[in-house]
Amino acid sequence: MRIVTGGEMQNADQYTMDHIGLDGRILMENAGRAAALRLMEDYAGRKFTVLVGSGNNGGDGFVISRTLLEAGFEVTVCIIPGEDRFSGDSEYHKTILEKSGFGWKRYDREDLEKADIIVDAMLGTGLYGEIREPYLTVIRDVTDSGKRVVSIDLPSGVPAAEETVPESALRADHTIILQQPKLSFYLYPARDYYGDSEVLQIGIPKRAIDEVAHSHRFEWTLADTGKHWLKRSASSHKGSHGKVGLIAGNDMMPGAAVMSAGAAVKSGAGLTMVNTVKSAVPVIASRLPEATFYDRDQSLEGFYKGKDAVAVGPGIGTGSDSREMVVDLVDNFDGPLLIDADGLNQFGDILPLVRNRKAPTVITPHPGEMAKLIDSTPAKVNGARFETAEKYARNNGIYVVLKGPYTIVATPDGRTFVNITGNSGLAKGGTGDALTGIILSFLAHYDDVQTAVSSAVFMHGHTADHLLERGIAASSMTASGIIDYMETAFNILDNMQGR
Repeated sequence: MRIVTGGEMQNADQYTMDHIGLDGRILMENAGRAAALRLMEDYAGRKFTVLVGSGNNGGDGFVISRTLLEAGFEVTVCIIPGEDRFSGDSEYHKTILEKSGFGWKRYDREDLEKADIIVDAMLGTGLYGEIREPYLTVIRDVTDSGKRVVSIDLPSGVPAAEETVPESALRADHTIILQQPKLSFYLYPARDYYGDSEVLQIGIPKRAIDEVAHSHRFEWTLADTGKHWLKRSASSHKGSHGKVGLIAGNDMMPGAAVMSAGAAVKSGAGLTMVNTVKSAVPVIASRLPEATFYDRDQSLEGFYKGKDAVAVGPGIGTGSDSREMVVDLVDNFDGPLLIDADGLNQFGDILPLVRNRKAPTVITPHPGEMAKLIDSTPAKVNGARFETAEKYARNNGIYVVLKGPYTIVATPDGRTFVNITGNSGLAKGGTGDALTGIILSFLAHYDDVQTAVSSAVFMHGHTADHLLERGIAASSMTASGIIDYMETAFNILDNMQGR
């Protein structure tokens, strides 16, 4: 599903009207009716107060009100601005409401007390900046009322893209998103304002979205992962499923190698070789007898020769030898290369070498690591996650996996794929190492790098989600537990394909 900004959604509406021929009043009818039907399903027998603004969001509110009233629901329709502020399609649907025998009134705080559910149809995707009166007072009243709030398209005051969320924006309990998810849905703190959310199709043709959406941002879903899920042939052997090399661990951090190599094995790598220090081998081997080992003091060429994909970084430390290994791989390894954790420490200094690579390069920074790469701060990175990942990927010809809630995968050709799986249980040491192992395995399996990376990120979160469903508390979730459960979570995808 394509993710859009407010401007792109407005352009899609205009394209639908100008080039496809669907009247704006029909689009508004479709949107309001779809939202009303969902309200009827979710809140049968409840009383509604619908708060109507002057723009298209308010027009949707008039349609919602009329549809609910026609169905016999008790509805108080409150307009927020002066009556003279309505025009175009919203004025048209205001008139339809009136001619259908239903009334409206100017907003009064007491109208909130009459309702079980408050429907927020005040401010839509056209809002930028701070909230002004009279909406500021109304939002405060709604917040103080303690009533359940359902917002239409997005909560009033919340921007559709990466702009700052005003402190006075409305926090909804439930948001009915119209047609396409908006960029801010995948960003914090904006996501906290949406509450429980769903996307309803309202009849805007896909062509209209594709024609005007200049960005190429998409959700990566279970359906996408399942569509590309690889089937193992009955005649396959260990060499058929990828030979991967992992440079990980040192004297003080053997666990990083255990996590990343264990995840690579569990996610299907046929042969997994770990390049590490001698002293760490007994620790890693005791936990992972399936792996083979390579002495870090030996020639690096002997390690990566014949490998389908290589990863470097987890727990290798930040010394000069770490930099030398990364430079050697960037210069000489001719397959997909994943650089993570300690491998990213000097990554910004060797970008000219990275840009000259013909084979794919993937980096997996968390916001703090990304901030170091662009000489910024984690707060600024999180405030512009899409822009940051997309720009860095395009400018350097690499794949960027910007980790965090709704992990972003940005490609060198300008596409962005947002992961929708995962939970707060992943906010713990070692889970990033597990992700490295899964991506490494998938890079050796899949011909397409984006499919490999996005599917790996999905399965990492998918496994954590299933642990949560099994009753494992997020606070108690561990990277080891995620790796141990991967065989069950992966089997769900196998069964979906009937294998």
